[in-house]
Amino acid sequence: MHGLVMGDLATEVMAGLSDDDARDEVMDLVGPVRGDRPDAFPDVRDPGAIEEVREAFGPFYWLHYQPRDGAIEVRDVGWLH
Repeated sequence: MHGLVMGDLATEVMAGLSDDDARDEVMDLVGPVRGDRPDAFPDVRDPGAIEEVREAFGPFYWLHYQPRDGAIEVRDVGWLH
């Protein structure tokens, strides 16, 4: 399991989601992105991945994230209403 840091904007968006299920769905996408399933997304442990902003999409949401020393920083979260 790799670390997770939520950026300010992502934290605000997550706090603004009124439904616990919505927050859970976003966090369900964080697991594979973070490295729990390296086959699903580029592995954040790849040395060339540092400082590269990436996107990941779920059925109703998306993440902008950035690998940082084997962890990820979630920079932004979007949600379709």
